[in-house]
Amino acid sequence: MSASQHFGPPIVVTGRDCGTCTLCCKVVGVREISKPAGVWCPHCVSGKRCTVYDTRYASCRSFYCQWMIEPGLGPEWKPERAKFVLVKTEAGHHLSACVDPGYPSAWRRSPYYENLKHWAAEGVRRWPDLHLVDVMIGSRCIVILPDRDVDIGILAPDEVIKLEGKETATGRIIDVRKVKAEPAAA
Repeated sequence: MSASQHFGPPIVVTGRDCGTCTLCCKVVGVREISKPAGVWCPHCVSGKRCTVYDTRYASCRSFYCQWMIEPGLGPEWKPERAKFVLVKTEAGHHLSACVDPGYPSAWRRSPYYENLKHWAAEGVRRWPDLHLVDVMIGSRCIVILPDRDVDIGILAPDEVIKLEGKETATGRIIDVRKVKAEPAAA
């Protein structure tokens, strides 16, 4: 997956639209109504559309899954088919596969797992500016690294994942831990 250099709203790949896909309405949290990740939004009619689409929340208005904006992702990556939504945050430094809790192992299927591993390896190669690839199943977080997957467990709303690398005589070691998020600047 390439990093986009586009500024402003993302550009949707020609020919792509949500259609009957509403998986983001389940797997992504909505802060304006305190909707947690992994549960259906009360405004969503599954497989149809948001009932408040024209007046939807700001976080929903600005949301685009990677399948909609990344030309290199084929039809198998459409969330309703893959059973997860790919989301990039932190200026492209963080890629999450937000998985439908009804299909918790969907991300482990081919070609998804191989690609997640590849993207994790690319993220580590950006040393010392490590990029994070993880899987979120509701609030459960699994960090994908080139050599292993690290099940962090439940990630609280006030916690974030921190990657730290160190060089050793035998190579680079990546440490993964969850830490309290720093308060947002006023």
